[in-house]
Amino acid sequence: MVNDIYVLLICTAGIYSSFLTWALVQEPLTTKIWPNSQQQFQYPNVIAISQASVAMIIGYAYLRFKGLKYSPWRLCRDHSKSLFLISFTQSTANPLATYSLQYVDYLTYMLAKSCKMIPVLLVHLLVYHTSIANEKKIVATLVSLGVAIFTYGGSMSKKVSSNDLAQDSENYLSLFYGFSLLLASLFLDGMTNATQDKMLKANKAKKDGNIITASHLMFILNLLMIIWNLGYFLVADKSQITGSLAMLSLDPDILRYLLIYSICGAVGQCFIFFTLERYGSLVLITITVTRKMMSMLLSIVVYGKSVNMLQWLGIFIVFGGISWEALNKTKQKVDMEKKSK
Repeated sequence: MVNDIYVLLICTAGIYSSFLTWALVQEPLTTKIWPNSQQQFQYPNVIAISQASVAMIIGYAYLRFKGLKYSPWRLCRDHSKSLFLISFTQSTANPLATYSLQYVDYLTYMLAKSCKMIPVLLVHLLVYHTSIANEKKIVATLVSLGVAIFTYGGSMSKKVSSNDLAQDSENYLSLFYGFSLLLASLFLDGMTNATQDKMLKANKAKKDGNIITASHLMFILNLLMIIWNLGYFLVADKSQITGSLAMLSLDPDILRYLLIYSICGAVGQCFIFFTLERYGSLVLITITVTRKMMSMLLSIVVYGKSVNMLQWLGIFIVFGGISWEALNKTKQKVDMEKKSK
């Protein structure tokens, strides 16, 4: 049990450190008006391919280092349906969320992405008919309630300080577009996590020695994501390639941000896939949701954003709910060990 807790703490620290840096780079990369081009770098599929390429290389190196007998190509053949579905939902969810930044601010984006516990549970219940413990349902509800209170507190502050903007019909329409994109992204995130969980559980149940590892998922899924995004470029949106190259030539600093973003995302994926493989999607979601809350707090401090009392209440509810689940899990493990003795 002690070793398991240490491993989970290392995974949590790895996810936090890599993705906190990732979030601090993502905000200026996607929302900043760059000085020479005088526009935002809104090319989400280019960003996705950049991160997937670095992650695929790291995943392949990890595979070679471990020397696993179960080849990624055989894995792709054995679980082709699940892998194509997971890679498709991932490839679609991330650009949709990035597109939403054209209509909502970064803090709203982070808050909405923190609600993914609910779609994961809904997909488990409605699509895969998986039973979910009541404690996890309560934690998911508390987390989402806390995020909702945080969002509402922020909107109240904006209404007090900018009534004219709040009454503008175009602003409401932009918010509708932004939240619609975020909701679609959240649903696809839920499909991704639930399908990964189902595939890993089915693989463990086979007991044929062909175990799916974090390195397998990292290499194959990122390779498939590159293919999906390249296909999108060729079929639907070639302008992203020309537009991004034009901006990079005018503002070469973007390349540095893009590289740091991609490396941090790839390193974070190593910890994410390992956590998913060892502990399952709901433990992973708990870690990533708290990480997103920390990212928001860091963004507030670094970029000088104000937070009112209602928003602090939302933060307290989120961390209170997740802390309660962690204590409950620890108690359950201790009770199980006592029974086994």
